[in-house]
Amino acid sequence: MSSVSFFLPPLPVVVREVWQYNLEDEFDLIKIAAMTHHMVSMDTEFPGVVYRPANVDNRCLGKLPPVLNYQIMRDNVNATNIIQLGLALCDDNGNLPNFGTMAQYVWQFNFSDFDVYTDLQNTDSIDLLKRQGIDFDRNLQEGIDTADFAAMMVESGLLFNPNGSDFAWVTFHGGYDFAHLMKIMNSNKQLPNDLPQFMCLVFNIFGRKVFDLKNMMKFCDGLYGGLENVANKLGVQRVAGKSHQAGSDSLLTMQTFRKFLDIYFKQKSESGLRHNGHLLSRFQCVLHGLEPNNYFDQFNGSLKPFGNELSA
Repeated sequence: MSSVSFFLPPLPVVVREVWQYNLEDEFDLIKIAAMTHHMVSMDTEFPGVVYRPANVDNRCLGKLPPVLNYQIMRDNVNATNIIQLGLALCDDNGNLPNFGTMAQYVWQFNFSDFDVYTDLQNTDSIDLLKRQGIDFDRNLQEGIDTADFAAMMVESGLLFNPNGSDFAWVTFHGGYDFAHLMKIMNSNKQLPNDLPQFMCLVFNIFGRKVFDLKNMMKFCDGLYGGLENVANKLGVQRVAGKSHQAGSDSLLTMQTFRKFLDIYFKQKSESGLRHNGHLLSRFQCVLHGLEPNNYFDQFNGSLKPFGNELSA
């Protein structure tokens, strides 16, 4: 009798909405997931860019030097409040946590800090977020206090790891994402005055394995544009939620990053994964638009190439 093989479709992905009332319960799940799922992708939604240099054409903003890019980002993050943050965690095989259920999960945190009626905002950005389904009134009434979120993040074990190697953090054009989360973790105080100080904080809070796909894809032929375009180019489909919602975008970032590694970083050596001679570890702690010289020197050699860049 011939054997019969069965194809099991992947479990559906559910975006877990997090509000003030269920914040602790959801972080209890994240703590469990973090024991075995050591790659974390992040995305944020915020009120847009409210400050731009007056004498620079919008088409030239992407070509500004990193120091000026940081000043623009710092002023914008200092002046605005976060709206959403998405987190997706996966294990070494790319699996999201399922907790023994028939679904896989990512998280979307909805914050109460931003008041759409009074706070500084880019109206075009707010209109886009409204069209994508963000309920600003509900955020105000039921959203998470960022101080409570910061306390839960510290307890989760995702941050401030002593050897900096427990988790790999993945973003797409992640400067604003890290800046907004860093601001939350620092009691909403102002960001550091200069770029080296900011990057030192990124390293201290998130560890050495911080990757920005937007920066990495510059070294790979045929990849350009935003997250959606890159995902489409690599054959990655959005499987949950909508674009410009943080939970869905964090998941798409994770899946696109893993597909990117599968395609472009196939070469293995004693020093680690490579693409066209570039070690994967070279891209650690370098954020798109904020890449002055070499951060390896600024951390006194603490960022060294190592064999398995994506696992502890």
